[in-house]
Amino acid sequence: MTADRVDVHVTMAGNLWLAQVDGVAGGMSARTLRELHADVAEGLPFLFGDRERPPSPIFHYTLPGLSEQDLDDFAALQRQAAAIAEDYTRTLKKRVKHMHELGLSDSDIGELLGLTKQRIQQIRTNANDEARQSG
Repeated sequence: MTADRVDVHVTMAGNLWLAQVDGVAGGMSARTLRELHADVAEGLPFLFGDRERPPSPIFHYTLPGLSEQDLDDFAALQRQAAAIAEDYTRTLKKRVKHMHELGLSDSDIGELLGLTKQRIQQIRTNANDEARQSG
C-alpha cells in the first residue's frame, strides 16, 4: 500500500464476492463483482477520511485455478486485440475510399476485400457521416 493506492484482496465464498482492504479491519461483500467494485470505491473515502484524497484501489483476485498472471495476460491480449482492430478499421476505411475513388463498385471492392457489398456501403456511409461531422 502506498499513499495514493491501497491493495484490495478479493475472493469468493459461495455466491458472494468478498473484499479485504489492506490496513482496514473487516471487509465488504456483494453478490456481483461490479457491485463489490462500486462498494469499495464508495467506501474508500470513509475508510481513509484522514487523507485529502482517498487511495485508488488495486484489486488482487484469488480464485481457484486462476492466477493474477492469467488475468494480466488476458488484459494484455485484449489491449493487443483492440489495437489490431483499430488498425484494421483505419486501414479498411482508407482502402475502401481509395478503391471507390478509382471508380470501383461497392460489389467489386467487397469482392477484392472479402466483404459483402452491404458492408462496403456501410463503411462508405459511416466515412461520409464522419467527414460531415468533422467538416
